[in-house]
Amino acid sequence: MSLVNLLPDDYVARQAQRRANMLCTVLFGVVMIGVVGAALVSEHSYARTRQVREQVNQSYADAGKLLEQMQTLEVKKKKLLDKASGTTNLLERVPRSYLVATVANALPEGGSLTKFDLSGKREMSVTLVKNPKTRFGVMSSKQSTGAGRGRSRVWTLTVTGLAGTDVEVAVFIAAMARCPLMETVELVYSKEEEVNKTVVREFQVTMRLKPGADVLTTPPAQAREMARTDASGKSQLTGGAR
Repeated sequence: MSLVNLLPDDYVARQAQRRANMLCTVLFGVVMIGVVGAALVSEHSYARTRQVREQVNQSYADAGKLLEQMQTLEVKKKKLLDKASGTTNLLERVPRSYLVATVANALPEGGSLTKFDLSGKREMSVTLVKNPKTRFGVMSSKQSTGAGRGRSRVWTLTVTGLAGTDVEVAVFIAAMARCPLMETVELVYSKEEEVNKTVVREFQVTMRLKPGADVLTTPPAQAREMARTDASGKSQLTGGAR
């Protein structure tokens, strides 16, 4: 038994077209909703990324300001240290009168000073650090070697005097070498001169003070020992001359 379709063909076609249009509209709506949702999520993500970027930029700006402040403080600190160092260098830790008395006490009996000159100059000192060894071997120089630089004032004392013999000059040099304030004592020359028709030995000695030498920190025991040794040396010299 066959069914007879009484609906007109154009009506059926219009119904099919209407259903297809409705389905396309629904699909279009779904697609648009997806696109709008994706756009909203992308915008939110972009806004979050922009916020994070602004926070990072602000952090970098704050860190740059802190670094600039630290550099300014380092420059001020260096200037203050240089000024303090210059002020300290202006102070005589070893007064000239003390040095004159020390040299005069070390002179042998009958000796005299003709010239006393104390001069100071600033020198650059460099301290090197050797490569430390580890259980994995020696570290590279870039990782372990360091150098410390500093400027210090070095004082040099030049003394010219007269003595009877070269033995007295040697006694004077030995006495000054035992002085706890002196780092080096060197004889420049010793020659024969005639003074008031008397033949004497004219000598010149240069002495370098120890870095940071200070009469306040010189142990009194060393000074007394040096004075006793000088006195015994002078007495031996006098006895030998007699």
